[in-house]
Amino acid sequence: MSVIFLMFLQLLAILLIAPLFDGIARKLRARFQSRVGCSIYQSYLDVFKLIKRGRTYPECSGFIFKITPYLMFAIISFIVLAMPIGYGVSPTSIKISDILLIIYLGALFRFVFAIASSQSGNALAGIGASREGMVGIYVEPTLILCLVVVMLKTQTTSLVEINALVSSGAYGYTTPSFAIASIAFLWAMYVEMGRKPYDLAEAEQELQEGVIGEYSGRDLAIIKVALMLKQFAMIAFFISIFEPWNFSNPILAILVFIIEAGAMYVLAIFIDNFGPRYKIELGAKTSSLIAFGISLIAVMLYVIGA
Repeated sequence: MSVIFLMFLQLLAILLIAPLFDGIARKLRARFQSRVGCSIYQSYLDVFKLIKRGRTYPECSGFIFKITPYLMFAIISFIVLAMPIGYGVSPTSIKISDILLIIYLGALFRFVFAIASSQSGNALAGIGASREGMVGIYVEPTLILCLVVVMLKTQTTSLVEINALVSSGAYGYTTPSFAIASIAFLWAMYVEMGRKPYDLAEAEQELQEGVIGEYSGRDLAIIKVALMLKQFAMIAFFISIFEPWNFSNPILAILVFIIEAGAMYVLAIFIDNFGPRYKIELGAKTSSLIAFGISLIAVMLYVIGA
């Protein structure tokens, strides 16, 4: 099977399964809070309901606000395509699956989201947009340092080549800098998934939901799906570098990824439900400094050759 076909196959698989895990997360969160909760299929129903509704815009909104849902979906879909889940090294995959490209697209995703929120004219959306940018400032340096360690050690920016090296055992946890970088990257992945205390609004009036407060209908459905895809994209990013599986059968590789990603998704639900809800300034600053320090240790280990 061609690499392009496998890329779109894995995107389709994740697109179909992401709302199910979102529904499981909502159900588990309700059970932890001694509530019955909604059906695990509720996220599918919500998306279908919103798609049937029309589009409405604030009078002050501009062109960016209107195209943002589709732009966000396109960006995160390409990031998912670039994750070497069901395919291996090939001339096409090396060109597409590049870590630097993924970093830039991830930054563009956050930037477009924040700009569109600021255009909505909603006070909560503006504050939520600045909050989104602040979270990015906290997490992105740690994320980039971890990736720099891996890229320098492997002498490549190609995610598929790094995936092949780690899965073959040529590079991995026997290298101290790699092992330390995986710890800091795991924290960055958790933050980018939008879990508590960094996100996860309990009500749509909270600042976390302010960034999408003025969207409705199809636009809101597309944004919700894009945010679900982002969670799986971050898990796929971690797995592709630090926990790759070497399967020659692409269908089996995608199925194993879904199982592994689902396990990590449920683990994140346990963490954010049993952890306290700190103020964003306190929780993010403290934890980001710790994670940044761990990533610096990984860099120093690389410098000394470990």
